[in-house]
Amino acid sequence: MLPDLVHARHLAQLGLLKDILDETGLATNLLEKSEAIPLHVLMAGFQEDKKGRERFLHFSFLPLNDEEIGAIQLLQIYSTLPFHLKEGRRGEVASVLLEINTRLPIGHFGINEQNELHYRYVYSIPATSTFESEEVLEILSLFVYMCDMFAEHVELVASGEAGAEQVIQALR
Repeated sequence: MLPDLVHARHLAQLGLLKDILDETGLATNLLEKSEAIPLHVLMAGFQEDKKGRERFLHFSFLPLNDEEIGAIQLLQIYSTLPFHLKEGRRGEVASVLLEINTRLPIGHFGINEQNELHYRYVYSIPATSTFESEEVLEILSLFVYMCDMFAEHVELVASGEAGAEQVIQALR
C-alpha cells in the first residue's frame, strides 16, 4: 500500500497532465482512487480509429516502493483496442504481437486476462520533475502513431480475416 503522500503526488501529477491534454481539446476525466479503483486514473478520449470506433487512453502511475525506488515515477499509458479477439485466435494473435513488438520504438501490444487486446507504454519520469507539455505531446503522438500503424494488422488476425503467417509476411 502506498503512503498518502505518494497518492497525493500522483493525483497532482495527473492533474497537470489533465491540464495539458485539456489544452489540446481532448476530453478528459480524472478518477480518484477509491474502493473500486486502487489507483488514480486519468482517462482521455483520442481520435477514432479508421473504422470510426472510439478509443481512450488511460494514464496511471505504477506503484513503486519509495524506499527502494525514489528517483523515478512510472506512468503507464494504456489503451484497449476497439475490437475483440475471436475465440480460438489467441495463439495466432500472440504470434503476430511478438512480431510487431520487435518493431516498436516504445510500448508493446498485448492480451490481458479478459482476452482484451491493448497497447501499453510505461513512461519513466524523474520523481522530482513535472510534466513538460511538449515532451508529453510528442510521446502521445508517437504512442498513437504506433497504435494506428499496427492495430489494423492485429485486428486482421484477431477477427480471423487473416492468418498469423500471412500478416507476419506482410510485415516483413
